[in-house]
Amino acid sequence: VAVEFDTLYNEEWDAKVPHIGIDVNSIRSIKTTPWDLKNGKDAIARIVYIAETKTLTVELCYYSEAKIHTLEVVVDVKEVLPEWVRIG
Repeated sequence: VAVEFDTLYNEEWDAKVPHIGIDVNSIRSIKTTPWDLKNGKDAIARIVYIAETKTLTVELCYYSEAKIHTLEVVVDVKEVLPEWVRIG
């Protein structure tokens, strides 16, 4: 399982715009949302997994703006990850 903040377009599997994506056992995202890339601007990202609902949520916002880019997907990590994993 991976969260990507993707700025480089690859026609084989990527959305044509900078985007946030969630990948599960593939480099092709199962869900994406466009991301208004602001070169040189500081941003904050939050990634949350809620086990009870199996919901993975990604949020990204720039300090200078109120808009929040949000992506949410249901993924059962017990089904797609091994027993031991590294997070980072």
